[in-house]
Amino acid sequence: MIVTDLKEKAAVLLKRKRVPDNQEPSFRQFKSRRVYLGKRIRLVRFDKTRGESLRWYSDPESMKNIVGTAAVYNKKQIEEMYNWQNENGQLYYIEYLKDDEYQTIGDVWLAKDDYAIVIDQDFRSRHIGRTVTKYFIYKSRKMGRESMIVSEIFNWNKASQKMFTSLKFYPFKEHKNSWSYQKRLTVSEKQ
Repeated sequence: MIVTDLKEKAAVLLKRKRVPDNQEPSFRQFKSRRVYLGKRIRLVRFDKTRGESLRWYSDPESMKNIVGTAAVYNKKQIEEMYNWQNENGQLYYIEYLKDDEYQTIGDVWLAKDDYAIVIDQDFRSRHIGRTVTKYFIYKSRKMGRESMIVSEIFNWNKASQKMFTSLKFYPFKEHKNSWSYQKRLTVSEKQ
């Protein structure tokens, strides 16, 4: 987009939703509705079921990585899942800045004994999941947690295995077609 007029340029900049100038894009905002993780990624606390989530929960390939089968969720099932997650942990949408607008591209959930993240297929392999997970590792440490657990990563989901192991998660409990992964957040006194 070519902007020729200064008023037009100002309007474009005002329309663009970015990290405010007086706000450091850091991990310091725990109670905020929005958390900025750099210039392109932000988290927004769950408020209602968004239609965009149908993209990844109705994609058989994504669902095989999420729940172990190619079964897809309908809108009602997604709403029920989100409501349960929101009551039993912290649920956020992941938004990504593309073409001067934030788009909802996934969701992330942190509970006492589980962590789950889903990224729309069109936005994978951009280190978005890694950036978001680093934030939740930091947040979990600040909350005083001793470890962070991903209850299930399926054996065929090599991308998730690679991402979590690169962040020092390790498999600790085997299931039929998957493993639970864990990351210790505190250093033991013996070390």
